[in-house]
Amino acid sequence: METSFNQIIIKAADNLQKNTPFVMATVLESIGGTPCRSGFKMIVYPDENFEGTVGGGLIEHKIRAACLDIFTSKENKLLQFELTEAETGIGMKCGGEAKIFLEYFAPSRTIYLFGAGHLCKSILPILKSLQFHLEVIDNRADYASRDRLPQADTVICQDYLQYAKEFLPAPQDAVIIFTHAHSNDYDILLNICQRNLDITYLGMIASRQKAADNLQQLKNIGISPQQLQKIHTPIGLNIAKTTTQEIAISITAELLAIYNKVTNIKSLSELPQK
Repeated sequence: METSFNQIIIKAADNLQKNTPFVMATVLESIGGTPCRSGFKMIVYPDENFEGTVGGGLIEHKIRAACLDIFTSKENKLLQFELTEAETGIGMKCGGEAKIFLEYFAPSRTIYLFGAGHLCKSILPILKSLQFHLEVIDNRADYASRDRLPQADTVICQDYLQYAKEFLPAPQDAVIIFTHAHSNDYDILLNICQRNLDITYLGMIASRQKAADNLQQLKNIGISPQQLQKIHTPIGLNIAKTTTQEIAISITAELLAIYNKVTNIKSLSELPQK
């Protein structure tokens, strides 16, 4: 049974809510003999499953293949097909033409924030304005509250280390560690390193001396140089920060630089020791 237009729209909204990546193929124009009709929609997933239809037949097969390519390129695409057996056609006898728009819906980038203190409260509005999905973890019930942190998408009250052992971030995600105790921070960082989690950004608050000590500890227990190079501590860019708001901006700036693949930046961890 074909999926109706309304069902496809509802499914797309459900995918967005569940943070499921997909490509939406929409028939923009259909001219002459073609199984496509303007407005037909199809959703294609990375595992090659699909829902809906853009008309069926060879053209739909080609569109599904093009959708799968988009999961690699991550760029929208407008396709035009000539449904003929001519040299410029796709081998169909319909004789018409069709324009199909392929739109990529990427999974949201989630930031896991360990610690719900003052700095967390300062950085949440900034990160939310940048369309990140925000998950806050704190082991104190009076801090892990949605009333305190209205910009957070999820607030979890749980032992830090227990959560660090269980959570499953995706490669596009980030982790920021700034709990109320340095021992918590180090234990979380150590666990993430030991699990060798593949994430875009890993940052931990610390003084320069504390950061140096922690990195040396990780090195001493066998954490690889490649993993150590991915850790940002002290966290943030050097903007002579003093207030929690300034620190929040500094952290966000460094985070965005990493996401945007900016290499010529100076983090606090790169400055020479005084």
